[in-house]
Amino acid sequence: MAKYLLMTTALLAVAAATTHCERRPLVDISQTHYVRVYVDENLKNVTTGFYDPTLHKPDYSSPDVLRVVLYDPTSGKVAAERYLRNRDSDDRGTFYDGYVSAPPGNYQLLTYNFGTESTLIRNDHLFEGAEAYTEEISDYLRSQLSSRADPAERIVYVPDHLFVDQHETLQIPVSQQVDTLYNAQDDHFTAGSIVKSYYLQIRVKGAKMISTATGLLTGMAGSAGLNDGAIREDDPVTVYFEMEPGNTISEDEAYIYTTFHTFGKLPDQSNELSITFDIKTTDGRSLTATLDITDKFSEPEAIEQQWLLLDQVLNIPEIDGSEGGGFVPGVDDWEDIETDIII
Repeated sequence: MAKYLLMTTALLAVAAATTHCERRPLVDISQTHYVRVYVDENLKNVTTGFYDPTLHKPDYSSPDVLRVVLYDPTSGKVAAERYLRNRDSDDRGTFYDGYVSAPPGNYQLLTYNFGTESTLIRNDHLFEGAEAYTEEISDYLRSQLSSRADPAERIVYVPDHLFVDQHETLQIPVSQQVDTLYNAQDDHFTAGSIVKSYYLQIRVKGAKMISTATGLLTGMAGSAGLNDGAIREDDPVTVYFEMEPGNTISEDEAYIYTTFHTFGKLPDQSNELSITFDIKTTDGRSLTATLDITDKFSEPEAIEQQWLLLDQVLNIPEIDGSEGGGFVPGVDDWEDIETDIII
């Protein structure tokens, strides 16, 4: 009997403990918010608006991840964040969605694509301080340039496209269920690129003698803010890009071209934009030519289509091989000869 009473008491104690057990969700649904971010992938000279659709197009693929950050407007520091990896599309285009957890209150929102190759982000712990930039080119690439001896000149890689959306004020109301975050227009967020892509071409006489060709463009901004998309005017750089062979004009004349990316040109009216073409020829020469293209950026084609169609013609001189019976030495027999390209 005593054993029976002991077992009964134990079972009642377990039952009582079970009735007081409460299952709590891992995340408070009243602080969980659905967020969707569309990406505007209509990028001039990258996905649309090509000067010549038959030419090789710049590499592009949709971002893998978007970062959504909520900042405390008082401190400007990160209050909550989430990386959106789920990607889908509808009739509006590509979007990324997921959930972010944050209590009701006022915030500043910043969202941008994460994991770009050449575009880097600094000070992203602050809403006002977050900036996009690129690093200086490698010592090896710089050593290959014939015309750049000043170590103080900052020559940088071109940026990747960075899709950004920002909102100075975002209010999260009290809710007892999972809600959706919207912008001020009661719509989902849309991120647009803060990087521009320009198509550039120039005619070259003697183009068949080109082995490699690079371009160096001065007067560009080296960084841009994420909270406003504005270039940093106190950060002048020279951007580096490689040129490709284009359409043939005649047996000895053709275009070389590129599509380069930039945060933008510096706006100062006194700022001169110059481009240097640094060319290696098949016979081992290093040739350079520098052009002032300041006025080109104010032409309608540059403003509306972001096309820089240069009027000048670069003339690569023939090597004089008449001496000694007309023998022209091979590439290995020539040391680099630095000279200007005739324009």
